[in-house]
Amino acid sequence: MLIISLLGVFAFGFYLMSRLDQFLEKNRKALLKENKFREFSEILLPQGLSDSEILSEIRHFRETHGKVDIILSDGKEDAF
Repeated sequence: MLIISLLGVFAFGFYLMSRLDQFLEKNRKALLKENKFREFSEILLPQGLSDSEILSEIRHFRETHGKVDIILSDGKEDAF
């Protein structure tokens, strides 16, 4: 009786772990797919860009990301 109950517990545990493995694999694939299409959350604008090029980059970033905060830095010290 003990052996049969242990076999039942092992079979049920194996079933639960296989279901958990399928669930985690599906979520992992969904996260990888989501991250694949995500763009950078920051952009660096090199020196020498004209004002119109800078505005174009900012507009494109705003269109793809929604809410935008702009931080200007002289590049000497990274305080973030």
